Amino acid sequence: MPSVPSIIKKSYWLLAGIGAVWAVFVSSLINSTFQRHAMYMHKIHSGFWHNASNPEEFGFAKGQVTPFWLDTSDGEKLFCWHVLPLDVYLDHEHEVVQKSVGGVVEDFEATVGAKLLKKDVKSKVVVNFHGNAGHVAQGWRPSTYRSIAGIPHTHTLTCDYRGFGQSTLTNSPHIPTEAGLITDSISLLSYLANTLKHPTTQTVLLGQSLGTAVTAATALYFADPTSPHLPRSIVKPVPAPKSPQAFAGIVLVAPFTNMTELLETYKIGGVIPILSPLRGYPRISDYLSSKITDPWPTLPRLTALITSTAPSKTPLHLTLLHARNDQDITFRLSEALYAPLETALLAEDGVSATEERRSIHGGERVKRGAFAYRRVEDANAERVVELEVVRFGGHNEVVGLSQVNLAVRRALRKRRFVPGFDVE
Repeated sequence: MPSVPSIIKKSYWLLAGIGAVWAVFVSSLINSTFQRHAMYMHKIHSGFWHNASNPEEFGFAKGQVTPFWLDTSDGEKLFCWHVLPLDVYLDHEHEVVQKSVGGVVEDFEATVGAKLLKKDVKSKVVVNFHGNAGHVAQGWRPSTYRSIAGIPHTHTLTCDYRGFGQSTLTNSPHIPTEAGLITDSISLLSYLANTLKHPTTQTVLLGQSLGTAVTAATALYFADPTSPHLPRSIVKPVPAPKSPQAFAGIVLVAPFTNMTELLETYKIGGVIPILSPLRGYPRISDYLSSKITDPWPTLPRLTALITSTAPSKTPLHLTLLHARNDQDITFRLSEALYAPLETALLAEDGVSATEERRSIHGGERVKRGAFAYRRVEDANAERVVELEVVRFGGHNEVVGLSQVNLAVRRALRKRRFVPGFDVE
């Protein structure tokens, strides 16, 4: 049996080795190329053993999902999915199955799915922007699409960003960038609005994790395409929006304020910290933070979204939703994101705020963050920002749970959230 000093010595060297590996990893983040690989993790995906071109492999009915190629405004080709809602699929099942060709479609407009989307006046669309790593069908992502497919007449569109999954990456610097991902997202929304002629008022933007930052930038573009809070290097589609566009809703699941604040608490896989071990060394931490290439300033962009749409009173329904047991991104970042947005909206006339606190453990538990819902809205409930903190779902599974489905339904049906009692 090893002696106690021997065990302590081995443990010391093990911890020292882990610390050295972490130090090398963090130091490498100074290099922009390595940093972007670590941030987007676009090379990490299950495409080697999962075929996203065959959606039946992920539990969908034959022909329910149409994989197709989308050309971006700067010439990239994005691999995308269109998911039919189950009620529409059921009503046209024979036609959908018979005309299902399989594989990836070059011309989505010619497909049965596109025609069903365009001819149904009740059609709604949820445009989903996924998080980093993987592809459109990896992990918990198909459960999100299956959940949305249960909402009547509600189609789903989602694409892999450039360099992710099967999407191309031909433009310099040949690696995903903030401007590149935003170009991808506005290309998809422009295609939906201008080519498929689907109104933004019947469209919900749904983002998770990194996808929340993409969603925020996209929403701001359609409110103010000349905003200084958008990267100058994004390639804008033609035509650009002439006036602020009102979406039925914007739902952000596990959002964050900006990349710098995210990395101060973020843990890869809920385990490996990035900058949090450097809290006692502010100079080193600040230096590394200053080297962040893609800052993803979600808070300034959402604030600009509110202020740029205020003069025209453009309808706005923004929902922030976060799981309290999220081990990757703490729900405190959603709270930090909501507070200044509430302040910005309160600056408008006739706006009021409410807060719902729920806990059976008394006031002290509430003070530590057990409240579940906050909302700020104008008198007509046409401009709304709300925060819902749910108890379960973690970082990834939460997007496919009922709370997100309900948030989308409320946005589409203009229903208010009526909180209940949270029994812990």
